[in-house]
Amino acid sequence: MNVLALPSFAQKKGRTATYYSLGVQGMGSYFFGDVSSGIKTIRWGTGLQYLHKITPNFALTTDVNYIRLVADDNAVSSPKRNRTQNAYIRNLHMRNDVIEIGLHGRYEFLPTFDYFTKRKKINGFATLGIGLLYTNPKAKDSTGNWRNLRTIQTENHSYSAFTAYIPVSVGVTYKISSHFDIEFELGYRFTFTDYLDDAKGTYVDPARLNSSDAKYFSNRSAQATDSYSGDKRNLTYIQNDLGYPVLTTSDGYSYVSSTSAGQNRGTRFGLDGYFVAMVRIVYIIPRK
Repeated sequence: MNVLALPSFAQKKGRTATYYSLGVQGMGSYFFGDVSSGIKTIRWGTGLQYLHKITPNFALTTDVNYIRLVADDNAVSSPKRNRTQNAYIRNLHMRNDVIEIGLHGRYEFLPTFDYFTKRKKINGFATLGIGLLYTNPKAKDSTGNWRNLRTIQTENHSYSAFTAYIPVSVGVTYKISSHFDIEFELGYRFTFTDYLDDAKGTYVDPARLNSSDAKYFSNRSAQATDSYSGDKRNLTYIQNDLGYPVLTTSDGYSYVSSTSAGQNRGTRFGLDGYFVAMVRIVYIIPRK
């Protein structure tokens, strides 16, 4: 009999009863920055969420997530499409395993005035927050090894491994049982960096770059393959049909003529960000 009575003591009585919950989430990620993204570059992530329900409509959550971001010019671009020609010629790619630590305010559209067991069967919510993001963009070299681009300084520019971000999202929660919910959430992360993909400004004169690695990763336009996928590239079309020859300097540095020093390496204005689509299983923690 005592076991059956537990739910009635799980929360304080009253119209402003609060509760806590723990969530485990999986997600898909879609990068939005300078290096190209598409369906082929969608990746995954996982994380935990701790929620404190404060008022009938409002809650605070603390989220910790590990998310993989991928972008690849070759995978989603073509030299035969005007809109994607420059990205195809550029031939950059990156993988960035970011770690988020965020504090979110959450507004639930339908209030819960009574015990947590009497929460709505279906409810919607919106969130807004602030957080700290660890970022570490990498790219493959010719042997298939992943190299840290931030330390190589491909644009002769140093940037931090940490940045702030603003998460926004909307979602739906569905009550499975008295203690369990399932939630679906779609959000976007506004970051304060343009280097999630290590591409922002213009191509740097190779004579000004600090190392042979910087030269190699800064301009990959003349490479015969996409190092990320191993796919062959159509350099013949770039040279003969588009009219951009491959040039080689006296020290063996090769590049397509449209990517010479001073030309745009980044392709869009604004800071980098990414979309996330999450599924979360929530356990509401009993309280006495």
